Amino acid sequence: MQVGWENRKRTLKFRIVDFQRLDTQKGTIASTMGNRAKNHHIVPKVLQRQFGIEGDPLKIWRAKKDQLGTYSAPKRKPIEKTFVIRDYNTILEDEQRSDRIERAFYAKLDDFLGRILPQTIEILDRGEIPDFSDESLDSLRKTAMHMAKRTPDFLQDHDDFELGKELVEDTLRAMPDDVPVEQRQKLEAELSNEARLRDRGRHIRVAATINDSQRVVETLSEFVPRWAISETKHSFILASRMVYRIGNGGSNGLSNPNMEMWMPICPKIALVLVRDIRNGIPHRNVASPEKIRQINQYAAKNSHEIASHSEKLLKSLVGM
Repeated sequence: MQVGWENRKRTLKFRIVDFQRLDTQKGTIASTMGNRAKNHHIVPKVLQRQFGIEGDPLKIWRAKKDQLGTYSAPKRKPIEKTFVIRDYNTILEDEQRSDRIERAFYAKLDDFLGRILPQTIEILDRGEIPDFSDESLDSLRKTAMHMAKRTPDFLQDHDDFELGKELVEDTLRAMPDDVPVEQRQKLEAELSNEARLRDRGRHIRVAATINDSQRVVETLSEFVPRWAISETKHSFILASRMVYRIGNGGSNGLSNPNMEMWMPICPKIALVLVRDIRNGIPHRNVASPEKIRQINQYAAKNSHEIASHSEKLLKSLVGM
């Protein structure tokens, strides 16, 4: 990160996200009936709105890769229909499809972002520095990590159908000989039901995605927020891979002491989570046009969908 300057701090205290209660246990608001939420935003609408088109803030310029990995021409799209995957976070409860994770887990994270983003951006625009309480900082770190895991770009080689099929096949192989014939036949029938196998595989993937190991939680506590600011006409884009783990010559895993997590929160500002044991990195850092371009190119290469307030910027990244 390029060294910038220090300014006045302003402490922010937000209602924290209780991650201990955001789990797969029953008892939270959900729907398994026809009115359940089916269109799931892999990039929260509250984040997309920060990148809305000037004069048309409920829409955004978007380009998406096809099956060959080639980006389409940018199109002006409603935010409501951008970065959406049908049933992406749907799980099974009592053998029925349920939207509880979408409503009770991701909705609470999105609410936290909806409260924290406008105030943070306003403070940084004034040349000040947001100073988070310990609990709010912990929520910020964990929310950034869950934004990183929320997208299919995090699990590029994963296939819900194959995972569900493997689960059913393994269950059948492990069944004792004295299991009732009807129970075995029911599972065998599922092997020819692609939709059901996809449901089971998706349930496993969603449950695994929202849970963090204690080691990950402890490692996250080592990171502190810094801010990359554009002071020129150059802007950050928004990508389906919302958080970019930059290895700086090493791996992009959490164990790399030089790894940085970049998350653009508006066209001119990116949150950067870094390890700074000596507190030597300024809280505000001016991002050069070259650095912003580098970050945008990384995002476009490693995402399946990108968006911006600027059609021209997207065209420059997709080769048009």
